[in-house]
Amino acid sequence: MNVLVIARVAHMINLAYCMSIGDDSQPSWEDAPDWQKKSAVAGVEMHLANPNATPEQSHESWLAQKLADGWTYGEVKDAEKKQHPCCLPYDELSIEQKSKDYLFRGVVHALKDLPDADEAVAQALANLPKEAGAALTGAPVGQVGVKYIGRKPTFTDHLYGTGLTFERNQVRYMPTDIGRKFLRHADQFKAAAAVAIPAADEPAADESADDTAELLAKAKAKQELEQKDETALQDVRQQIGLMTKKALTDYAMNNYRQKLDQAQKVDELRRQVIGMVDQYGLV
Repeated sequence: MNVLVIARVAHMINLAYCMSIGDDSQPSWEDAPDWQKKSAVAGVEMHLANPNATPEQSHESWLAQKLADGWTYGEVKDAEKKQHPCCLPYDELSIEQKSKDYLFRGVVHALKDLPDADEAVAQALANLPKEAGAALTGAPVGQVGVKYIGRKPTFTDHLYGTGLTFERNQVRYMPTDIGRKFLRHADQFKAAAAVAIPAADEPAADESADDTAELLAKAKAKQELEQKDETALQDVRQQIGLMTKKALTDYAMNNYRQKLDQAQKVDELRRQVIGMVDQYGLV
């Protein structure tokens, strides 16, 4: 089964479990922030790559990723401060928190061998209607129509980074590789029927302009810029990891006007400097 589908099911089971113990802070999958969805996906991928991983190892993998992303322990989960009550060694977790790791592992192994939705997507594309004598693609070659059929009046993609927004029953034509991602969510999208493309000398119908290509181009440019910024950030993190105490205190003063105590251990100074980079950005 598709990794995203497993991640979504695991998330919703975790949501139900949290509600059963009086924790109503968990959002639904549709309303969950990107970092939370990516965390669930990473957890699924870890168990698929390591079938014999224990719940404790699952937590250790999750904790290592959280610490690498700058999260620390906090009594209350706070995404802005990057604080989480589970940023603790496994042995220090409550039984309620440990149960989440057992549930997550169980969901992954229960669903991992179910048929992949890609086959259903391929079948849906193959069954699109054709009409003799007409070019029926609805868009340039290599694109597919995707229709939003979800319950909500509107849908905005926050998972795949396309920036696309759909009204209910709206059809957007997009590259097949992107369309396949949406079509995996059969409860939200389905392949749209093809439409005839007018001849070269025949004017196109004056319908509302399809801004899909423009939005996808903007999203791609944004992703490339974010990737460039992330690469620069990782480079700085690596440099900080090699700095001496003096270099760290000089870096903090020159870039952030923050005075650090050289009497502290070098690891603590590095943690503080990385915290400044995460909070204020690169300067």
